[in-house]
Parts: sequence; structure tokens; C-alpha cells
Amino acid sequence: MAKRNWIYVGLLAFISLGLLIDAAVWPAGPPASFTANDLVQMIGIITLFAWWQIEDAAKRDLRRSSAAKITTVLLAPIGLAIYLYQTRRWPRATLGLFAFIGGIVLIAILTVLLGDWLIQQGLFPPSFLRDS
Repeated sequence: MAKRNWIYVGLLAFISLGLLIDAAVWPAGPPASFTANDLVQMIGIITLFAWWQIEDAAKRDLRRSSAAKITTVLLAPIGLAIYLYQTRRWPRATLGLFAFIGGIVLIAILTVLLGDWLIQQGLFPPSFLRDS
């Protein structure tokens, strides 16, 4: 499997882990304020989006545009769309964008369902986080 595919799998695992951490620490839902997990997730997701683009560009012997680089840092899905539409014909770019984001949405939904199930089973929050 190509390195960029492993990066994508890592992105999906990273998002899942962040959602499971939220479910374990805040079974009633995360607080309204910004948490440390939010910061780690934000930095990690941006980094993995950019890394995927870097590897894809290297594999295709292309360079990422400044617009794709900057927009990926500011709003990763838009930066990905810019990158894909600059490096592929529009039908393949559209399909790639929907597949990339669709995989993220699907794994997020499945992970939230798993977290809810773990809470219902009494496994979340773990014993070291439960009130005594």
C-alpha cells in the first residue's frame, strides 16, 4: 500500500482515537469550552491532511500550490479540495474529495456509535476517571 494511503489510515485512526477520548473523559458530552484534546486533534488533523498532500504530490511528481498549503492550515477540507482540483481533472478531483471526506465522516459516525455503546455498557468512563 502506498505511503499516502497509510497516512489516510492514520488520519482515520487519529480521529477515532480523539472521539473515543472525548467519550471516555466526558460521557455526557464534552464541555462547551476548548479542551486539550481539541487542540491536539486540530494540530494532528491539519498535519495529517498536509502530509497526505505532500506524499500524493511526491508520488505524482507535482508541487503543491501556495494556495493549497495556506488553505490546508486554515481550513483543511478546503485546502484538500484546492489541492485535488489543481492536480486532477474535475471528475477525479470530485470523486477523490467525496471519498476522502466521506471516509472521515463514516469513521466519525462509527466511532461515536462505539463510544455511546461503551458508555451504555459501563466501560466508559474508565474506572480511573469515575467519581468516587
